[in-house]
Amino acid sequence: MEMVVNVIVLLFVAAFWAFTFIFLKVEERTITPITIMFGRAIIAFAALFTVALITRKDLLGYMKDTWKFFIFAVLGITAIWIGLAFGQEYVTAGVASVIVTTTPLLTFVILVFILKEERFSFEGTAGLLIGAAGIVLVIGIHEIMSGGGTLKGVLLIFGGFVSFTINGILVAHWAKHIDPVITSTWFLFFASIILGALAFIFESPMALPWTKETIAAELALGLICTGAGYFGYYYLIHKVGAYFSSFIFYFIPVFGLLAGHLLLNEKVVLTQIIGVVAIIGGVYLVNRAKLGGTHK
Repeated sequence: MEMVVNVIVLLFVAAFWAFTFIFLKVEERTITPITIMFGRAIIAFAALFTVALITRKDLLGYMKDTWKFFIFAVLGITAIWIGLAFGQEYVTAGVASVIVTTTPLLTFVILVFILKEERFSFEGTAGLLIGAAGIVLVIGIHEIMSGGGTLKGVLLIFGGFVSFTINGILVAHWAKHIDPVITSTWFLFFASIILGALAFIFESPMALPWTKETIAAELALGLICTGAGYFGYYYLIHKVGAYFSSFIFYFIPVFGLLAGHLLLNEKVVLTQIIGVVAIIGGVYLVNRAKLGGTHK
């Protein structure tokens, strides 16, 4: 029964994170990118801060680690969210959701080829190449070669996920023994301040044409996609470990392409479906090579 619950949580987290791209598409029609992410951070921080208080987490006991949380906020939230918000102005929600899968692929590259903390394996390298080929198929070879707006959007989002991947490695080194709820609450706190400052400097949040639709999308983005998504992800990490939790990345592109097609009438072609299958296979090979039979 417990495994059934874990599978359900995993599917919900994948769906929540996939719908991030749907809600962004709804909001970006009238709301500017940084303001969207500022609101998302504030709402998610309020939600996790409430959880931290209810569960009696010792937030003040980690004041000495605030410099780490600030770096996490810059790399793990601010950079990726800004890249995502601006990048998605040029690509569909479905394509944006597929780029999420670069996270395990990039982690493999950094740990094996740059930091050399993991051993090289042909299986993992094959997975990396297959995954990269799948991403090219989803984006479209023509779109990449033309160097137009789609490529610009992909590069912005990809740059954000490079920052996110580096942050994940730093978190594993610097905050391994810190409760994830505490870590998330702190870096959402700092991200709210940073994004708020940027929003009021470069945009005018209070002067924007907020509607019932955009407010609902902003609340869903903050409470469900971010607050509930992060909480569910860390629940899985604690309950069943990193290997099982990594299967979230297998479902995000599936849910993202499907939701974009059904809700936003985005076109999905056969090559994109083939690309998603290739990405899932590539991520699987990378995970299997990296975790090498020590799955928890």
